[in-house]
Amino acid sequence: MARLASLGALLVVALAAAPSASAAVTQPPQPKSGPGGSDYSHRAWRESSGGTGANLWYAFEPVGPRPAKAPVAIVMHGYYEFAGYGQMYELIRHTVRRGTIVIYPRWQTGVATPCPGPIDIEPCVKSSVRAIRGALAHLRARPKRRVQPDLGRASYFGFSFGGVLTANLANRYRRLHLPRPRAIWLEDPHDGGLTGFDEPAVDDSLRGIPRDVKLQCHSSAQGVISEPNTANGSCNAIFPKLAHVPRRNKDLVLTRPDAHGTPALTAPHGVCAAREGTADAYDWNFCWKSWDALRSCAFAGRWCSYGLGDTRRHRSNGRWSDGVPVAPLKIQEAAPIRP
Repeated sequence: MARLASLGALLVVALAAAPSASAAVTQPPQPKSGPGGSDYSHRAWRESSGGTGANLWYAFEPVGPRPAKAPVAIVMHGYYEFAGYGQMYELIRHTVRRGTIVIYPRWQTGVATPCPGPIDIEPCVKSSVRAIRGALAHLRARPKRRVQPDLGRASYFGFSFGGVLTANLANRYRRLHLPRPRAIWLEDPHDGGLTGFDEPAVDDSLRGIPRDVKLQCHSSAQGVISEPNTANGSCNAIFPKLAHVPRRNKDLVLTRPDAHGTPALTAPHGVCAAREGTADAYDWNFCWKSWDALRSCAFAGRWCSYGLGDTRRHRSNGRWSDGVPVAPLKIQEAAPIRP
């Protein structure tokens, strides 16, 4: 009887410790440290802006404390960002507070202004270049008051049509007199499909992108490549143009939806385009993690396994609150990638 009583007591303790069957399964929290983590070295950012129309730019500097100089990241929005920087707010905030200057060209003021999508991309290329140069000039003109851009540590991030622009800017960086790209992150790049489904607005050759660049191109399972006729668009169109970049320096990756918990994680066009207050586990465990890691790998040789290669650290998107792994990244060294 004593043995049965003790077994019963153990069972009661075990049931009390076990999670309730009705308890909601929640997304993994932001890591406390490491790539994508919340161990920010700066408390806030300082925003400035200049230029007019489609040449308008924003510059964000880390403050609290303010460093004398910092790496610079050029972040490009997608189509329909006619005002402000809401489309990439959370990525910008994370990047700046980790100690990087962010330059954000606002290259568009209307649906077809200054460029009608892929029909003629060059006006938007020119606007982006003017904005980048304007922001850099603004920072350099006040060396004692502004964080100075370390152009030896420059990176580029581009979403959707901004990803197409990013590929072209990085490809032409020499003749456009832009910072040499050390790391490039393309988020479901797409030119709209108005002139063809294989991203014809991208330069015919991308051999101007340095061979030693660290590069990641992301397509969403529910994004561009899931739509009619565009299975060979997005990264599947761009990646074959990067044959000169060694496989060890580049990856083609795909996110998939995961509805195991609440709220569900979706994989639409724009997984990394989080407006203020809308970041989720795919932001910090995928977008920010690999973005931080890719830049760290390029600049200091650190965290490479979190941002490159088919490694456990790179694949992992964390675990739901009940311990079940979130759907991992699909990682390839060659196109095409499929949902």
